[in-house]
Amino acid sequence: MINRQFLFGLSACVALGAPAFAQDAPRVFREAEQAFLERTSLRAADEKCGYFTDLERAALTSGQLQARGSLLRAGFSVYDIELAATEVARFANSQDCGDAEFMQAVIHLKDAFSAFIGTMVMNFPGRDADWNASRSRWDTWRIVQDGSTPDYMFQFGLLAPRDTNPEDFPASFARPLDNPLIEEPFDLAVDLFLQEDDIAPSTARILIRDPDKSLEPWLGAVFSGQPGPPPRGITSAYWPRERTVITDEDDEDDRRARFVFDEAAAEAMMQLDPREQVEIVIQPNPRSGETEPKVLVVEVGDFAAAWFFARLPAL
Repeated sequence: MINRQFLFGLSACVALGAPAFAQDAPRVFREAEQAFLERTSLRAADEKCGYFTDLERAALTSGQLQARGSLLRAGFSVYDIELAATEVARFANSQDCGDAEFMQAVIHLKDAFSAFIGTMVMNFPGRDADWNASRSRWDTWRIVQDGSTPDYMFQFGLLAPRDTNPEDFPASFARPLDNPLIEEPFDLAVDLFLQEDDIAPSTARILIRDPDKSLEPWLGAVFSGQPGPPPRGITSAYWPRERTVITDEDDEDDRRARFVFDEAAAEAMMQLDPREQVEIVIQPNPRSGETEPKVLVVEVGDFAAAWFFARLPAL
């Protein structure tokens, strides 16, 4: 697409810092490198020249973040990735607006986006868990990660905005290219699936690494080699603004305890490294006779990439 000789040469420089096991699947890593560098270059060119619409920028940013997450999970260092991004952006900024090679890439992206805008669902895989994103106006979640512990099956993610005018369908939803990005914030929430005799918990809080307390990503205990949530001393707690128990109209035994959090919690998650984890601490209701909090662990993964996809108009 854009000065391939330059990009592939830069990819080779990044690969010098790649983990040894990257040789096991060289094509996967080459594709992730190429995708990240090209999308980074296009974003830099767009910032200078304004090539894209807001919808196209959201899709481009989602793809760039997803490629970056793949490289980080593959073992590439943040330093190498950021160095490559800086060099690619510098190259893009050195080109004149309307440069033939960039215009070819811009046209290619616009054509691809015209087809992509009809994509209703996407999966954003992580190391151990995935984010599933949906633009369907019928779905409860815009982004959701499913999980389970011995105590709870749960869903965690961003709730779809409430449909304030159902009469808009299909006229508005049938033309997504004519609609703006979703601007209103999504509600971050956790749903706990309750058993028949379960008493809904009293409250929940999300513990997210606070960059003011620890600037570096927490990727697990130093000697364990395994990912894990950060020590609580370097986290900030986010408490719910709303607690409800939802009962299925067709099945009264199907109950969920939902805790909804302020926008600040979602913004804090957006700033984390995709390899990090967060804890959700569930406080039992005293009437249950239990006193020990239950802990859910969620992988950050490509939460930010999924968020940009979810901001595209609903279908």
